[in-house]
Amino acid sequence: MSQLSRPAARPASLLALCSALLLAVMLALPAPAQAHDTLLSTDPEDGATLETSPEDITFTFSADILEVSPLVRITDEDGTELAEIVPTIDGPTATATLPEPLPAGTHSIQWRVVSSDGHPIEGTLTLTVEQDPKGAAEPSDGGGEGTAEGEDGAEQPAEQDDPAAQEPAEESQDAQESDSEEDAGLGMGVLIIILAAVIVGAGAAVFFIVRRRD
Repeated sequence: MSQLSRPAARPASLLALCSALLLAVMLALPAPAQAHDTLLSTDPEDGATLETSPEDITFTFSADILEVSPLVRITDEDGTELAEIVPTIDGPTATATLPEPLPAGTHSIQWRVVSSDGHPIEGTLTLTVEQDPKGAAEPSDGGGEGTAEGEDGAEQPAEQDDPAAQEPAEESQDAQESDSEEDAGLGMGVLIIILAAVIVGAGAAVFFIVRRRD
């Protein structure tokens, strides 16, 4: 009796081994929710209005980012490129130092870095500068004093951020990050299904082969 029961126990042990292997593979896979780092803040803030151009732009992320082809590109309202900068990476911080001051106007700042998990992430923010750099335009004779007074009077509303302009930009950035995480989660789910199908198929094949031999 003991000899007849051995072949029946062999397929069961193989199926148990396949199930354990499938569980180990699923536990070893990273969770989709941890797929990408996110941008926490910038200095100046997204949508900020400044009296004069900043010297640099700082990006702070949720984890240390990789020093792999980071890039910051600045364009004006017409889409003309003003600067293309390789930012300095220091842990979770990327700092883009401007080669020259930005002119007056609203500028688009496009950034791209590689997160700690190896996936590239990118986004766009806006920045408005009210005054041209000093020396960019010389006032005409007799109008210097009036121009200076006008600039002094315009200093009070400067540096006032527009909340209505910030909210759409933040929502756009959140939507981009959400889409990236959803794509990563979908790809991970497909991988798990394929691995499960392969392991179950292999276990079933072994089961029928052993059963035929018996």
